[in-house]
Order: sequence, then structure tokens, then C-alpha cells
Amino acid sequence: MIDMKGWKKMKNFESAPTTDMERAGVGDVILFDRKDNLCEGKVFLVRDNSVLVEISKEAAKILGYEMPNTVVRHGNYKIKTS
Repeated sequence: MIDMKGWKKMKNFESAPTTDMERAGVGDVILFDRKDNLCEGKVFLVRDNSVLVEISKEAAKILGYEMPNTVVRHGNYKIKTS
């Protein structure tokens, strides 16, 4: 998750459907919406329709997750650059 000071509402995050060329791979850092917050995570598994992402323990706690992992459908994230 973006640090607490840098949280942005998702309305400022424009997500366009990803193509095969834009799909995240293992190790990529992605940005995605979760409960109206812009979250950041690292992809650890790529599936046909989604990616499995590791988020920070702090983000997991804030989101009410027991584990720091989540699933994000292709098209619902942006690959973070630099």
C-alpha cells in the first residue's frame, strides 16, 4: 500500500484494460484499487485471468486481511514504472 501520507482515492487512478503486452509478470510492482485506496504490491504468481500479489503487512492489517496477499484481475491494475 502506498504510505499512509500518500493515499489517494481511486478516482485519481485511471485504469484501462491491459493487453497481453501490458500484463504484469512475476516480480513486477503493480498499483491497484482496494477499498477506495490506491495499493501497491509485488506480483508473485500470474494466472490466466489475474495475478497474485504480496502487499505489506501494514496494508493487509488496514484492509482487514489475515494474510498479506490478494488477487487482482488483469485490467484492474497498472504496472508501476521506476
